[in-house]
This record gives sequence, structure tokens and C-alpha cells, in this order.
Amino acid sequence: MNSVILDLEINNIKSVKSALNELSSVKIITHKNQFTNADVIILPGNGSFKKGMEEIKKRGFDEIIKDYFDNKKKIISICLGLQLMMSESEESKNISGLNLIEGNVLKINESSLKLPLLGWYDVYFKNNFYENKSYFFNNNYMVNPKNKSLVYGHFKKIPSFLKIDNFYGFQFHPEKSGRSGIELLKKTMYEPTSE
Repeated sequence: MNSVILDLEINNIKSVKSALNELSSVKIITHKNQFTNADVIILPGNGSFKKGMEEIKKRGFDEIIKDYFDNKKKIISICLGLQLMMSESEESKNISGLNLIEGNVLKINESSLKLPLLGWYDVYFKNNFYENKSYFFNNNYMVNPKNKSLVYGHFKKIPSFLKIDNFYGFQFHPEKSGRSGIELLKKTMYEPTSE
């Protein structure tokens, strides 16, 4: 198993690399010209939707991501990386996302929660995809896919894990969620490829 991290250079990806080092050989790239074929690509991210889209396009990562998505190759996206897959975001008006998943990104509006949503929260998975456990969140926004059947994990009303074919999207940070996060990353990386 070999993996490539698409580094937008707008956050510290040390914890992502450290987690993946346990599971596969890892290469970090900052431009599409450095890309070599991989079993899985990983798009982590923190920061604003606008800055994320600017960096993806500037680096040519949009072409790599769309190719993998269209050809049902394996993609793992984390936090902002997941949000950038959507059509648009309340955070950055008039900025189009990659639009690979129809839907938008909304400010978290849950009266019982303080923002930013920071800390450990229980995620519940459907179809016994994985054990219900606590994971580390750091969010002000959440994804809102039009097709709700793509939501395979949630915390309260917050979609926390999306799956479509061989695409896996985490709203929380599995790489900062201890052993449970590592095991969940391992399951997504090594789950048999859907045709």
C-alpha cells in the first residue's frame, strides 16, 4: 500500500504523516508535477474554504482529485479537505468547491454546542461500518450533502463521516484521535475497493 498526501501548506500535516506511516509508505507532494500513482490519496486541511480552493487550483490538485473520484480510486479527505469536495460553503460566498459531492458547507448551528467545536465527541456509524467511539473535532462548519445516504457517521446532527464508492471523508481528525483514529484510517485504506 502506498499513499500520497496532497499538501496545501496551510496547516501542519505532521500528525497526518505520522498516523499514515503506521499504515503504508507515504509521500508528501505540494504540486501535481510531483505526483506518482498511489493506491490512495489523502487531502487534509485546516483554514478557510476560499484559501483551500485557491491552493488546490494553484497546485493542480483539482485534476488529481477529480481523476481519482471519477475513476473510483481511493480518496481520504479530512476536515477542510472534506468540505472542499462540496459545491459551495457559507464561509466563502461566491467560491465554488470541487463539486464532487452535491451539497454545501454550513456553519454549525447546534444550540447545545459552543463554537469552535473543539474536543472529543462520540461518532455513531451506520451499517456497522465501524465501532461507535469518540474522535477529536476542531470545526466551525459542517458538510451538508444533498444525498443524506452518504452520511455513514454522525455526531448529533453533524455529518461526521461520508462514504461514496471509494471516497471517505472525515469531518473530525482521525489522525489526532489516538488508536481509534489510526484503526479507522486503516479500515478505510484497506477496505476492498468498490467497483
